[in-house]
Amino acid sequence: MRLPSSPRVLSRLTPSALLARARGARRGWVAGLAVLIVAALALTTVGYSAMTKDVTLSVEGKQQEVSTTADTVGDVLKSENISVGSHDVVAPSPDQPVDDNTRIAVRYGKPVDLDVDGQKSTEWTTARTVSDAIDDLGVRITGADYSQNRGSIDREGFALTITTPKKIVLVDGAKKQRKVTVAASDVKDALEKLDVPADADDQTKPGLDATIADGTKVVVTRIRTATKRVPQEKVDAGTIRRDDDSMDKGDTETVRSGVDGVRDVTYRLTFRNGKLDKRAVVSAKTVKPARKAIVRVGTKEPEVSAPNFASGNSVWDKIAACESGGNWSTNTGNGYYGGLQFDLGTWHAYGGSGRPDQHSRSEQIAVAEKVRDARGGYGAWPNCGAGF
Repeated sequence: MRLPSSPRVLSRLTPSALLARARGARRGWVAGLAVLIVAALALTTVGYSAMTKDVTLSVEGKQQEVSTTADTVGDVLKSENISVGSHDVVAPSPDQPVDDNTRIAVRYGKPVDLDVDGQKSTEWTTARTVSDAIDDLGVRITGADYSQNRGSIDREGFALTITTPKKIVLVDGAKKQRKVTVAASDVKDALEKLDVPADADDQTKPGLDATIADGTKVVVTRIRTATKRVPQEKVDAGTIRRDDDSMDKGDTETVRSGVDGVRDVTYRLTFRNGKLDKRAVVSAKTVKPARKAIVRVGTKEPEVSAPNFASGNSVWDKIAACESGGNWSTNTGNGYYGGLQFDLGTWHAYGGSGRPDQHSRSEQIAVAEKVRDARGGYGAWPNCGAGF
């Protein structure tokens, strides 16, 4: 049997030796523990290195290198606190896996408050500059006017007003009309861009604030005013007309002759496209007063004489004596009228009005002479006119 060591053997060790022994034992334990920790760390580092990927992340053109253990593009963005919306663009797409050296690009969508000739809408673009946004939205138009066309765009977006060129007809004062093309929204804008200024006195049609489109005709009327003094201007005497019922209507009589006056007058003259349009008196001073003429004007209606049916001794009187017994006012009711017994068709055809019996002897003879001349004799009265 092996016996245990006698305590006396240990007791022979000095305190220093015991302490050294304890220290040696402790050193061995610590060394062993250190080896275990180092081994564990080595295993952990190897595992972490195997899981980590180095990717390149570009956000709005700003690039950074990222070490990540994320599995997908979306996870990488989430780990970097980058949120994207429906108008943003991510490449590769968020559900794609990432590998070492994967390159990820993020472009934010920016709202564009677009106004094209007054037609407004909100569009989205991922462009970083105004110029690129114009191309991206497909609104680059030759000859158009842009409210802005350069500079960077932040995520809040920007407003863009586009005025397209229009073909219009311009008439400037007395000048010949011409066809021009101008990128303008209204008449005022067009005139300014065409270097055709209109001052406060000038008139435009349509008005300055009217919108324009292809085919619009813009007419500028040039208004100019001036003053003119006439120191010795004749003042017409004028006439005072006084009705007088003792005089026949249409008769006049001068009671007093008029005398022209003289005045010193200043006019305001208004010219339209170089031609005098209006003349208004600004001031006037009488140098010599005018004296009006006085004229009496008759108002009495003249007496109307009754038709003259008196007979004479002419050929027509003889025919009338045969036709109607010389009665120039007869109406027998048989369709023939007057001293020469006209039918209404013949009477009206040769200038007569109403009925023959309603007219004087001389008026009936005047129509009869037209009939005679047209027919070459008195054949229209075959019985009574045959002998003439």
